[in-house]
Amino acid sequence: MCGKHVAACDGPPGAAGRRHGPTGRGGTVPAITTGGPHPSIPVGSGPSAAPRAIGVGEPAGPGRSAAGSRGSAGPRTPRRRSPVARWVAPGRRAGSGLRAGQLVTVQVAAALVLTALGRPAPVIVATAFVAALLVVVAGVRLRGRWLFEWLGIGVGHLTRRRVLTGPTGATDLLDLVAPGTVVRSTELAGGPAAVLEDTAGMVALLELGDPSDLLGDVSRAIPAPSALLPPAGPDVPPLRVQLLLAGAPAPVPAAVGTVGTSYRQLTDGRLAGRERAVVAVRVLRVDGWSEEDLRRVLAGTVRRIVRRLGSLTARPLGVPAALRVLGELAHHDGHPVRESWPALRTGTLVQATFRLVRWPDAGGAGGRRLVSRLLALPATATTVSITAGSSPTTGPGQAPTELTVRLAVGTATELAAATKALSRLVTDLGGELRRLDGTHLFGLAATMPLALATPGAQPRPAIEDWELTLGEAGMMVGTNRHGRAITVRLFRPESTRVLLVGGVPAAQLVALRALALGALVVVQTARPRAWEPFVRGVGMGAPGGTIPLIPPGRPVADGVGTALRPLLLVVDTGPVSAEAEPGPPWRATLVVRDELTPADVDALSRADLALLQPLNAAEAALAGAALGLGGSADWLTRIRDDMVAVVNRRALRWALLSPTPIESQLIGRPARG
Repeated sequence: MCGKHVAACDGPPGAAGRRHGPTGRGGTVPAITTGGPHPSIPVGSGPSAAPRAIGVGEPAGPGRSAAGSRGSAGPRTPRRRSPVARWVAPGRRAGSGLRAGQLVTVQVAAALVLTALGRPAPVIVATAFVAALLVVVAGVRLRGRWLFEWLGIGVGHLTRRRVLTGPTGATDLLDLVAPGTVVRSTELAGGPAAVLEDTAGMVALLELGDPSDLLGDVSRAIPAPSALLPPAGPDVPPLRVQLLLAGAPAPVPAAVGTVGTSYRQLTDGRLAGRERAVVAVRVLRVDGWSEEDLRRVLAGTVRRIVRRLGSLTARPLGVPAALRVLGELAHHDGHPVRESWPALRTGTLVQATFRLVRWPDAGGAGGRRLVSRLLALPATATTVSITAGSSPTTGPGQAPTELTVRLAVGTATELAAATKALSRLVTDLGGELRRLDGTHLFGLAATMPLALATPGAQPRPAIEDWELTLGEAGMMVGTNRHGRAITVRLFRPESTRVLLVGGVPAAQLVALRALALGALVVVQTARPRAWEPFVRGVGMGAPGGTIPLIPPGRPVADGVGTALRPLLLVVDTGPVSAEAEPGPPWRATLVVRDELTPADVDALSRADLALLQPLNAAEAALAGAALGLGGSADWLTRIRDDMVAVVNRRALRWALLSPTPIESQLIGRPARG
């Protein structure tokens, strides 16, 4: 909080130029490793899934010792073609020009016709039919591909595994999209971390952003993946770096009527409701590099990337966290996964994948902002993968960039609308997309943090001037004195405890805005009459239908909230004790208090976030002591009645609630009673 516990304070509108403490926003934040030591987790039943004894060297730079040079006797994974590459082999070559095989096929067709001359009529007819069929298959293009490519994709689609029956976990999903992958725990960047191993190489995952920083008013630039690659050289094996960005617009497509219209009035559609960034670092297996050498190179590369990202706080993920992130980014909640020709269905979601085959002009403003505009598409969730580095089809020292997009929506109609918006966006910028019909499962693998090489991709030279940012998404609480949005990240992979001192109108304002982010809202209250007009006003516009009102003491089942459908539990029952144990992930608990009393101090001090409307002197003293606000507590008695203090464990912000016309009509003035 402010004083010695708060990293930054932003004075109220009437205190321009006043500073209450150091910003604390810059500087390098140490990496925090999540997870812990775990045994190997074999995925799949193939030979590559068998556990192998692998020596784990101390994290070091990418150089090789004499023992680890060419000819090293260290254990090595058999060199096999990646199962992922086999899925789409017919379409892996770039370009649309004629190939030698096509010319040979036409020559064979002509030779067949010539050899049939002088034969009986049935033979001539049959031979002409076969020759014509060969020419059509070799020389006809359809939707950007040669017909023989479509035939190859169709055969692969029919013969490979395309279904995952539930209930299943992240390891089952990984076995479906990348068969033979093994998840191990090793030491990276000073702590235990997950390493995903397959026949092509090893992958480590870094999640960007501090999960304890709930305020979203600071935007930080993310370097392009090509800028994170180390310089190529003979002493460094081939590397790939993937930046995976996932986001959701606000309001979500499911927020219709009052909910969606009101939030759109509030933000003008310029704020994302949710964002996530993960970096995957892959070191490729090549002859002359042992397992221990590759691990050391991977560890050294991860350390350099953590330092390069600085205040973005890159955290290597442990085994449990890595598996959780893989499942959440794929929107896999344990329900069946099924790939059809035009789409991929995961539970209740319909997903489709697209590959960028002609790049827009990156020199223009539109091209530089392509990724941020992709993440704002009208979909339940959009995932963008940008990968730079070596691949089996690139020459030594080359690090081209590839881009793949995945859209997730609730219905086929919504998918058609989102696809149209995506195509229009890219086309207007001078680019071209290819929908991965028949290979959407490969598209899913390409948009998971695996840093896989993309068969058939149209890479372009390294791009380092992307406008990539992280940190502004979340639920908008209000605006600061400069008119900039103050957002909070209520929903995250862990529970969030929020205490609001102000009353029911402000709580209803928070609930209405949370609905626009796709949240389910449940109100536990001892005064249902104060909430019933609000519930009737919202009606069926909430993503989960009507808002249920439940009596105090009735529990809400764990597992209700998910990444795409989090849960906001509003507790309006009087003083409550601080929770001894954290709640389930993707759940925010909003405790509503009309006044702040000594009985609330413990709950306030343990809250992840506090929203404080104007307080009296006694309440301000209690809040200042509980939150460590220091001299800033005096402002709590002087702010306007339509303002709140937004306090988390690192910073204090002052926000003007700025209710929309719909909110004012539905709730009234959100002031304390």
